[in-house]
Amino acid sequence: MERLKTDMVEIGEGQKRIREGQREIRQKFEEIESECRSLKEETMNIAKQSDYNQTRINLMFSILKAREDNNFAHADHLTGLLRLVKFPSPFLFLIIGISDFIINLANASYRGKHKLTNSK
Repeated sequence: MERLKTDMVEIGEGQKRIREGQREIRQKFEEIESECRSLKEETMNIAKQSDYNQTRINLMFSILKAREDNNFAHADHLTGLLRLVKFPSPFLFLIIGISDFIINLANASYRGKHKLTNSK
């Protein structure tokens, strides 16, 4: 009977250590999940910043190209667009991924206006 009590106490202590180990593992897992969420958020922020920078660089190169072509009115127009591109912007999702579209649209709208004024 005494041996049974001793075994039961040992088993209880073993189960207590197991529960404590499980709690520690659960806590470490939660810390890892939290770190993973933080890294994912940081990665997304870096990607957004990269897209923003690429948009601005594309506009800057278009400005340089317009100046190289002595198209100063168009360079001025693109410079105005460059000033509008702010980070973070509520419209940044519209800018990201379509910066070339914006530049092409600006180029096309300028060319269209320029042709109309030349043909008069």
